[in-house]
Amino acid sequence: MKHLQKSKVTFIHPDLGIGGAERLVLDVAIVLANEGCEVQFLTNHFDKSHAFKELQDETFPVKVVGDWLPRSISGKFYAFFAYMRMLYLAIFYLYFSTENKSDIYFVDQIPIAIPFIKWTGGKVIYYCHHPDLLASSPGGFLKTLYRKPIDWLELKGTSVADIILVNSKYTSSVFRDTFPTIHKKVTILYPTISQSLYESISSKTLTKPVDELVPEIKDNTDNKFVLLSINRFHPAKKLDLAIKALAELKNIISTEDLKRVILIIAGGHDPNFSINASYFNELVELANEMKLNNNIVLIKSPSDELKTDLLLSCDCLLYTPEKEHFGIVPLEAMAARKPVIALNSGGPRETVLNETTGFLCDINPQSMAECISKVLDKKIAKKMGDNGRKRLEQLFTNSVFHESVVKICNKLLNE
Repeated sequence: MKHLQKSKVTFIHPDLGIGGAERLVLDVAIVLANEGCEVQFLTNHFDKSHAFKELQDETFPVKVVGDWLPRSISGKFYAFFAYMRMLYLAIFYLYFSTENKSDIYFVDQIPIAIPFIKWTGGKVIYYCHHPDLLASSPGGFLKTLYRKPIDWLELKGTSVADIILVNSKYTSSVFRDTFPTIHKKVTILYPTISQSLYESISSKTLTKPVDELVPEIKDNTDNKFVLLSINRFHPAKKLDLAIKALAELKNIISTEDLKRVILIIAGGHDPNFSINASYFNELVELANEMKLNNNIVLIKSPSDELKTDLLLSCDCLLYTPEKEHFGIVPLEAMAARKPVIALNSGGPRETVLNETTGFLCDINPQSMAECISKVLDKKIAKKMGDNGRKRLEQLFTNSVFHESVVKICNKLLNE
């Protein structure tokens, strides 16, 4: 494998939280640092208590610019202010900062900074996790009018990037449908799980009992079957589908078998976003309404260590997002040798091998419940989990990711 020439690389990201987008750019940064590059992050917002370990322990310098600007007005105009905050960051850093400029700028999520970087002669990689304009809910005439300039800026900003990356074949097709006037080549860079998590999972020889990890579990039987869901507490992640599937399971298995099924929903929960709190409360109410509060435990923002232990202690991962751009959590479950039940939609169609490493179910509680009933036999779950680990090591390892990142950056530097 060719090595990367030493360079200075700046990552520009709006909010360094603990989502899949943040994990991916951080993994790219780790590859570049291992290649001897000088790496830094520029962001509008950074909360060290709500960030990945590599940013908490200051492995990489993080510079916050423009956090004093509002995020919204009365809970409205989030997109407008996201673009204004990023615009301020780009102008302030590129035109008023005295530090030496970077050889590569790695931009994702909000592409408004890209034209300004190009005007200073910088080279840009833009990673499109998913077109932002598709994340906006439909609205009336005023909403359409409001979105038009923002959508135009996204198109124009994206179009001038030197290299455009996406995270899956699914996202590539969505990108082409959304931006038909952008004729540049789009390169797929599959995410990988963090090397630290992979090593942590692989090094642990003893699995902690799940009721030791989660004292809230009220069932003390030894024959528990633990379903785990890891995702942000956000309506887009459809975590309510997992609860509704558990309710449907009542119609498929006996009452005694249902008692041994525990669903743990461990989700990212940012106190700065009211939608996280409101959705969390909705899930609690739904579990009570379905009379499943003895079967379900909700955990806010688990630590990396707890997340690792839960992956190792559970029996199966439930992955509920629809049209997910890629989805890193199924890979993490595969590393822990756990079967994955995901929706037959988006990125999981490229990671989960149906009926071999888990199941791809229809987008309804009944179908998910049927798939759950098929893995309640722990021998079947173990076999699928072992198959998942093999698939991970063939297609989504850190070494494959490392080689791809180096190839992409070398191509840009040599143009």
